[in-house]
Amino acid sequence: MTSFSEVFIGLDLGTTTSKALVRTGDHRDIGIVEAPTPWHKYPDGRTETSAEILLNLARQLISRAISTAESALGPVRARGIAVAGLAESGVLLDAAGRPAAPVLAWFDPRGHQQVDRLSAADPGFAGLFAAKTGLPWDCQASIAKLMWLQDNGWLIGPGARWLSVPEWIVHELGGDQVREPSLASRTGLIDQNTSDGWLDGFTAAGLPAGLLPPELAAGHCAGRLSADLAPTGSARAVLTVAGHDHPVAALGGGAVGPDELFNSSGTADVVARSIPGRLDDRQRRAVVGSGWSAGSHILPDTTLILAGVRGGLLLRRVLTSLGADSPEGRAALDRASLAVDALPPGLEVSGAGPTGNDVVIRLGDDATPATIWAAATRYTAAEIRTLLANIERVVGPHRRGVASGGWTRMSSVRAAKASAIDHLSFSPVTQPGVTGAALLAMYAVSDGSTALADFVVQACRDTDPITVHR
Repeated sequence: MTSFSEVFIGLDLGTTTSKALVRTGDHRDIGIVEAPTPWHKYPDGRTETSAEILLNLARQLISRAISTAESALGPVRARGIAVAGLAESGVLLDAAGRPAAPVLAWFDPRGHQQVDRLSAADPGFAGLFAAKTGLPWDCQASIAKLMWLQDNGWLIGPGARWLSVPEWIVHELGGDQVREPSLASRTGLIDQNTSDGWLDGFTAAGLPAGLLPPELAAGHCAGRLSADLAPTGSARAVLTVAGHDHPVAALGGGAVGPDELFNSSGTADVVARSIPGRLDDRQRRAVVGSGWSAGSHILPDTTLILAGVRGGLLLRRVLTSLGADSPEGRAALDRASLAVDALPPGLEVSGAGPTGNDVVIRLGDDATPATIWAAATRYTAAEIRTLLANIERVVGPHRRGVASGGWTRMSSVRAAKASAIDHLSFSPVTQPGVTGAALLAMYAVSDGSTALADFVVQACRDTDPITVHR
């Protein structure tokens, strides 16, 4: 009789790159496979893809993950698959359950005219929106994308459904149509007081109240992988929606306690904070006014507040401009910048360009690559410190901080972050998003007798090094 090794697969469908991680039942990470997320970008800033393209991407990643596991372990059987990813992007389904519109990127600018129109018609709507949903009234939330689709020829009538990208993938792989709370809280259609649909928001946007499916928490079984979609070694695997990529990454990095802060240091420098229980309308409005958002965490009975700066993007551009984007050049610059004390007069690095994406460097006579890099790391850290100072006036200080992500491999970045974030430690997990998803795949197969946070703490005690396969 053939002996199989049991494995669990976590997917993280991201903005730039999508990944899948394979983990064994005894918590060994076998490998990560990754591929570019296939967005189509237009010259005017529009960015979109299709539901079918994303489904094919997910299936390919699962198949490649199984092959990676078989290369290392021999015959395998996938017991659980969890899908995390971007939140505001979603798939509009018609009454027959078929994709009926393009998938707009979460950062796509479409919807701003609809936002402006509703604001003009009801000047108090923006404040009410922040109080009820915990989000700023802008074109990022799914509600604005849905309003744009409706205004531009896509019918959203009775029987239509809106699934976030991870929810859609799980459904098409064989799961039920479900609404995972951390993803749904980014739509702008959920009343955070009740976790149910916000009827006034549906009415104001002209959307049917049954647009979102029933709720199912992250890490709970949403169904099983369809036999006709399953690559060898994955038939009948338990499926679960892992949730929004940021709280899933916090889970993977080990930030699972109350009042804990997770800093994901990738292309975006994202700060995610757990708050026990629910905020009230006044607190949510204050959170949004402080430059943050508030929604559901993947941890039970926990609020997630979220903010970010374009720290990683700025650091990458500065690194490239200094000619230090090779491993050797990066290491040399990292060492040299640690010796920098005071910055030379006149030197300033910021991200305050006219587009919001630009990097501005002002130089004096004494500037060197090391001082320029030190200025860049200190600027991004100061931006986070400002965010924290603003939010602490609303919800108080955090108890513990954890940072992870590619930029934290540099000592200079770690030093800058430690100066800005109190009680900070650094996670050895290099890919927290897929790590958190894999943990939720394992939890979905467990008997549920252990609380999710305790399950993660136990599982994260020992993690093997990971090989990345491009």
